[in-house]
Amino acid sequence: MDWETQSPYPDTGILAVGARLAFGATVLAIVLAVIAPGWLVPKMLRSHYLEHFAAFYVAALAGAAAMPRMQIRRLGVGYLLFALALAGLQLLHGAPFNLALNNWVADTGGVTAALAPIVVQRFRARFAPR
Repeated sequence: MDWETQSPYPDTGILAVGARLAFGATVLAIVLAVIAPGWLVPKMLRSHYLEHFAAFYVAALAGAAAMPRMQIRRLGVGYLLFALALAGLQLLHGAPFNLALNNWVADTGGVTAALAPIVVQRFRARFAPR
C-alpha cells in the first residue's frame, strides 16, 4: 500500500506525542547546556564543535518530526535564529567572538545536515516515476 493513499496519522498518536516530547527535550537540553556551568555539562564527544553539530542535528530531526506541517525552510530558519540567540547569549557572558561564531557555524552545520535529505527527497518526489 502506498503511503499517499493511507489515512493521515493522528496528531494524538503515540509517535506524534513522542516526537513533540523529543523536540521539547532537545531544545531544553541545548538551553541548559548553554546556561549551565561548564563542569556540569557532560562531555559526550571529544570535539566541542562536534557536540554542537550533533546537538543541533538531533534537535532539527526532532523538530521536523514534531512539526510535520511546518515548511522545512521555516523550521531551518527558526533553528538558525535559535542558535544565533544562544551565540549572542554566550557573547553577553564574555565568550570571545570567535568562539561564539564557531559554535554558531557548527550549529548551522547540524541543522543543515539534518534537513538537507528532507529537502532533497521532496525535490525528488516532484518527478514522475518512469
